[in-house]
Amino acid sequence: MSKCLLICPEPLGHGRPAGIGIRFIEFARALGRDGHVVVLLSPDGGAPEGSSGDRMNPDTIAAQSERCDVVIVQGHAANDYLAHGMDKPTVVDLYDPFVVENFHYFHDQGPGVFANDHATLTRSIARGDFFLCASSAQRLFFLGFMLACGRLNPESFAADESLQNLLAIVPFGVQAPRPPSTRAAGRRLLFGGIYDWYDPILAIEAVRLANRHLPGITVTFTEHPNPDTTPQAAAAATLARSGMNDVKDLIRFEPWFRYENRGEFFDRFDAALLTFGSSLETDLSMRTRIFDFLWGSLPIITSSAPGTDAILERYHAGVVVPSQDPEEIADAVVSVLTDPEKQSRLRQGARLFTADHQWDTLLEPLLRFCRDPHPEPTKERFTHDISIPRQRTSPIQRLRKRIGARR
Repeated sequence: MSKCLLICPEPLGHGRPAGIGIRFIEFARALGRDGHVVVLLSPDGGAPEGSSGDRMNPDTIAAQSERCDVVIVQGHAANDYLAHGMDKPTVVDLYDPFVVENFHYFHDQGPGVFANDHATLTRSIARGDFFLCASSAQRLFFLGFMLACGRLNPESFAADESLQNLLAIVPFGVQAPRPPSTRAAGRRLLFGGIYDWYDPILAIEAVRLANRHLPGITVTFTEHPNPDTTPQAAAAATLARSGMNDVKDLIRFEPWFRYENRGEFFDRFDAALLTFGSSLETDLSMRTRIFDFLWGSLPIITSSAPGTDAILERYHAGVVVPSQDPEEIADAVVSVLTDPEKQSRLRQGARLFTADHQWDTLLEPLLRFCRDPHPEPTKERFTHDISIPRQRTSPIQRLRKRIGARR
């Protein structure tokens, strides 16, 4: 088996990972179960049991990449690996379409974020050997980018017309099913963390309206574990709105829950609510928390997003509200919280989803590549016109540049 080096851009040591961090933790665990030796580099050196962990910096990247057989990177961590690491067969995880997500920061942060993101994605696609994404929509989006970069070319197509050996769909998975919850019926909604591409104000307005029929209803937001590297405009607006008299009794804020204890946290709630607008980001993103809510058997009320809509409809595990009208969202909330039979059906659908989306099954394309890591044979011939500057900045500097932080 292989020695696998995972380079994760998110801190893991605090035990409260967001989507990318969760994904890398589960990558490490699945690779370990498959017999591989796993080393995980992250900004704070955190790693799950069974993996060796260290801090991500130029020295550790150089040393660990020299000793490994295959490297797995995501997002802006690829810049640090490509600047400081040895050239090894490389898996690039494209699960997070950050170049599109971060369009939301243009107004406040200016064009620098996009320039950095675009260069990062171009560099990653030009240099990677095998790629992962999370949905069919993402796959077509990134294949278009690969065509522009020369990675989708006549030779790669001739070798495998499906292109599965170049870019595979690896959705977000979940852990083993939990015992059914014995929660008592109530009126507690969980929204979770706030990012600038969500619309938490819409959720608040819907809860305010639902309160007319369900006095005592609440919605809980969680505080982001990495606020220094995650812009907080939407969070600040939510905090300001929560202090107004008409809603202050309906809103709760709590710390981001520990990953290993999130099941107990979910058991405190009766349903999950997630609201956001229609955009390209919505079309491409796979909402990580939707998968986690399903694992937690929470009935879900959500705005419409093509990727997760199909899952919720297939498993009858959630209520999708295509409208941005808070009245319609409020009606959906009331219909779920006042109908025990509907709640039972939604929870049963969530359990079926969980059984079908175990990490070890979904990660088979990654496991297969790591059993036989190899360079993609056409990249040197078809990417010679792509400029790939080598950057010498540290991971923290890269994060600051990404979000436009001031020194």
